[in-house]
Amino acid sequence: MNPWSGNRVTGWILAFALAFLAGIAGCAVGRTSVPTAEDLSVAGVLSGKTNVEAVRRGRVIFVTECGACHKLYLPGEYSPQEWRPIVKRMADRASLGTEQALDLDMYLTAASLAARQMR
Repeated sequence: MNPWSGNRVTGWILAFALAFLAGIAGCAVGRTSVPTAEDLSVAGVLSGKTNVEAVRRGRVIFVTECGACHKLYLPGEYSPQEWRPIVKRMADRASLGTEQALDLDMYLTAASLAARQMR
């Protein structure tokens, strides 16, 4: 009997597909997405004086600029106080302007607070 025929091939393909999907699911366990400005607003960490548009821009900078060079650390992995020197150091490396660094800091501060509230 040809080992590449019929049910054997189907079985191998199915086994590979299931192993692949389990691997992908395993990578996602314990990780959460990078929250949006709307998520942060719903979580109650944005005050009425917060510039929501700046928080949106900060998230875009976080995902596009930070994520372009290294893995994205979830905002809750560091406290707002820990993020500040990281943002300052990395903003210089990434050639971010002053406004961009402020937007990024505003986003990471709010997102870090929200993550800490959910613990």
